[in-house]
Amino acid sequence: MVNASTIKKTLADLKTNAPANLTAVVVGGTNGIGKGFLYKLAEYTPSPKIYIVGRNETTLSAIIADLQKNVNAKGTYIPVVASDLTLLKQVSQATSQILSQETSHIDILFLSQGYLTLRARNESSEGLDKITAIRYYGRVRFILDLLPLLEKSANTFPRPRVISVYNAGSEGKIIPSDLGLREPQNSGAIPALVAATTYMTLSFERLARDHPKVTFIHGHPGVVRSNIFNAEHFPSAFAFFMNKVIGPTVFRLVAISPEESGERHLWEAVDARFAPAEVGEKGGEVVAVGSDGKKGSGAYTVNGKCEPVFSHGVLKPYRDEGIDAKIWEHTLEELERIKAMT
Repeated sequence: MVNASTIKKTLADLKTNAPANLTAVVVGGTNGIGKGFLYKLAEYTPSPKIYIVGRNETTLSAIIADLQKNVNAKGTYIPVVASDLTLLKQVSQATSQILSQETSHIDILFLSQGYLTLRARNESSEGLDKITAIRYYGRVRFILDLLPLLEKSANTFPRPRVISVYNAGSEGKIIPSDLGLREPQNSGAIPALVAATTYMTLSFERLARDHPKVTFIHGHPGVVRSNIFNAEHFPSAFAFFMNKVIGPTVFRLVAISPEESGERHLWEAVDARFAPAEVGEKGGEVVAVGSDGKKGSGAYTVNGKCEPVFSHGVLKPYRDEGIDAKIWEHTLEELERIKAMT
């Protein structure tokens, strides 16, 4: 585990040396992991401009008021309302709003949107499994739309970086003949979880090669104290029991706070060891090994302890057999299919 003193030192350096024009986009910033990251980003940077993507305008307004009053009055906080990020149409609307206001650059894109579910395939009006859409396809849409601004960043602390917090280190078996998980035997919560995890890591490796100025991190939150059992996706009595009874008792013994989670993810967002591919091994001994086993590859899988983790046994055959390229081709085809619907 990366110890707390190392994280605190880096964040202290950030507070002193962060650029005055640091610009970030935080998706899922109104609750849990995303909110923890948002508050720490505002706390440790002098005058950030942060686009906050959330479902509810009232909640966004309350968070912005709190940030301005109690965290950092010098920050600029811009609400971006997107009520349903399982729909890529709404993702595109959110990125269009950001692009209409931001023409300079983006330094950090932080993605943590999602929810828990035990349902089998629940298809959206766009023909995607909703949980896979919000965990994977929608995140790729955010990244591709905002990459031009990430590549325009001239800052070096932090260098431009994408953090997608999901399930790094738990990549697994996928079904190359049914990448969209449309066959009934391939649907379900577990196949969807494994597919989104594996697709994200392999797609980040592709993005790092194609966009060597930007670092791509697939993270894992560990166990974080938050109301993750939503009555929208679980029976209301079960959600209440898990959030209000189990959460404050059992989970509290093993879970970290959203504030500590925010500090860990902010450290990942700025620390030099996660170098982009254009820096690579030139960054020195501190540079971490990427998800493909190559030092400084620009794509990293990081666990809840802020340590690089690897799934070489699972992923190497997919690379060797070109399945990673098929996943990327499938992803772009789905994005283009949905774009043509709007």
